[in-house]
Amino acid sequence: MFDFRPHKLQVVTFVAGGFDEHGIPQPDTESVVELPCRIVPNGSASQVRFNDGKAYNYSYSIYLNQDCRLFSIGEKVRLFGLDGEIENDKQFEVIGFVRNLLNARLWV
Repeated sequence: MFDFRPHKLQVVTFVAGGFDEHGIPQPDTESVVELPCRIVPNGSASQVRFNDGKAYNYSYSIYLNQDCRLFSIGEKVRLFGLDGEIENDKQFEVIGFVRNLLNARLWV
């Protein structure tokens, strides 16, 4: 059977540690949410143009389910292929997000 979302995307958010009830500082923690996706590399140096008129170069175009969470520009994500983590960078920054009729698309 064909899998439309064979890859994984992890959304990385950092939570400040603060202090416990005794005033001892707590370390910052990292919260990770994993979503199924399809990762398509930008092999032709294409640009994506948004409604504000600016064009951006992107490394990967990521297709997600239409009912996924809303992504904001500048969020940190990690990409995982079928054989593990993508080699280039460990962490990517979101440069654009759009929700279509049948899917959602994210550019990093």
